Amino acid sequence: MVIASIKILLFLPGLFVSLKLLALAQEENQFIYHGFTGTNLLLNEIAKIHPNGLLQLTNTSKRQIGRAFFPFPLQFSTSLFNNSRPFSFSTQFVFAMVPELPSLGGQGIAFTVSPSVNFTGALSAEYFGILNSKTNGLSSNHLLAVELDAVPSPDLKDINDTHVGIDVNSVISIDSAPVTYFSDEEKENKSLTLISGNMMNLWIDYDKVERLLNVTVAPITSTKPAMPLLSTSLDLSSVMLDSMYVGFSSSTGAVASSHYILGWSFNRSGQAQSLDVSKLPSLPPQRKPRRKPYLRIAVPAIAAIILLLAISGAAYIIRRKTYEELREDWEQEYGPQRFSYKDLYKATKGFADRELLGSGGFGMILRGVASALVYLHEEWQQVVLHRDVKASNVLLDANLNGLLGDFGLAMFHDHGLTPEATNVVGTVGYLAPESQKRPPDEVVLVDWVFECWKRGAVLGTVDPRLEGNSAEEEMEFVLKLGLLCTHRTPSARPSMRQVVQYLDGNATLPDLPLQGTGIGLVPVSCEASGEHVLTIPISSEHISSCNLSESMLCGR
Repeated sequence: MVIASIKILLFLPGLFVSLKLLALAQEENQFIYHGFTGTNLLLNEIAKIHPNGLLQLTNTSKRQIGRAFFPFPLQFSTSLFNNSRPFSFSTQFVFAMVPELPSLGGQGIAFTVSPSVNFTGALSAEYFGILNSKTNGLSSNHLLAVELDAVPSPDLKDINDTHVGIDVNSVISIDSAPVTYFSDEEKENKSLTLISGNMMNLWIDYDKVERLLNVTVAPITSTKPAMPLLSTSLDLSSVMLDSMYVGFSSSTGAVASSHYILGWSFNRSGQAQSLDVSKLPSLPPQRKPRRKPYLRIAVPAIAAIILLLAISGAAYIIRRKTYEELREDWEQEYGPQRFSYKDLYKATKGFADRELLGSGGFGMILRGVASALVYLHEEWQQVVLHRDVKASNVLLDANLNGLLGDFGLAMFHDHGLTPEATNVVGTVGYLAPESQKRPPDEVVLVDWVFECWKRGAVLGTVDPRLEGNSAEEEMEFVLKLGLLCTHRTPSARPSMRQVVQYLDGNATLPDLPLQGTGIGLVPVSCEASGEHVLTIPISSEHISSCNLSESMLCGR
């Protein structure tokens, strides 16, 4: 008994609230709003009421939703009260759709009759914030809407970009028409544009006895036309439930408009009261169109073109400076020996593999360069001295094999003959030690590395930017090979073929002699720092160092 009494006590408050709402719904057969201050409408998403009472459903934000509904459901079914009274309703509202740009706005407004104000999952744009692709068309929606659509959606069978449609459980209209009104004075139809920004009247009248839904539209300055825009036979008995919410749902899409409702009149059982235009709130000030609207497009377009030209010009200058070739002193006297990309492309037939002088067939970041030099020194029909082997002239293919490029300083001679050269050419820092002067008060790069080698601290010369991401044995091997290739005695330096054998592991790298010499200026220290960038990492520079005057250094 006690438990039953508690259940009854818990049930009574809920029953009271339900009966109260039902009574309110029954009492509110009709209402009229000239503005919406103090109306307690159910607002959600981005809908808001301005201080002057203007209801704004959406603004010019893209893909947004705004809704406003009467605060409680109305009793549409008469089964609980009077079986003989027919089911009918009538409504009038004043709206305005102000586009973000002239002739470019959307999506629209839908006057909606729904069993709930919970539209979870509803989408913006063509779904007006009331349905989505999965719920569209379900009979369980129990939804009636009259849409004011300013954006055509071919997949929803929209007829144009300014139309009124009647929707039942779906945003695919069962009937629609371009927005026009019949002028009683001129006895003809007049066209209207939804996104004109002008205030318009819309009337919706449904008679259950005749099963007829009429939709009428007109400018704010006109009375209700005698001839409706749409007059559609429709039985709503299977659509309407006992209690239904009435209100507005609006959405924007890829383009947007500010959607406003200025006044609203509704009657559940008869003709809605007429709105008094003089009592309606005013719209926010609109931007006045310029006398020459084409300037709105022309001026930004011209500015964009000028900006694009400026950016293109700056990019061209930067690119030209970036790829501008440096002319060395000897080239000023003897003329440049460089080739344009266009000339190289033609000469190599599009950089075809069969035109390649040498490529890395012996593996990896070193073997490719060494094997290329073996080919140039010993295997081609003439001896080719590259004379400018350095890191920037080594290319990498997709497999990170080294390819030797830039033969602008190369010279040729027959096998067995001594090359004749009257000038030292190449890049300072990559020449053979005996081909350049040693600064009296500075320590050169290879001398520094060699001193660290003798002290057992050669790995201290490794570039710290590698952050230890290298095999110590390989690094020590490469450094030792680099020291051997830059030995001050040319006869102590290995040939390119021997270098390839060392790299392939087919020959044992000999011990370093006690003396060595080198190139490049560095401070005296066996600890590498971020500033000592002229070290010997695993790169082609080690091999290039030993072949800077290749016939003298390695040709023997």
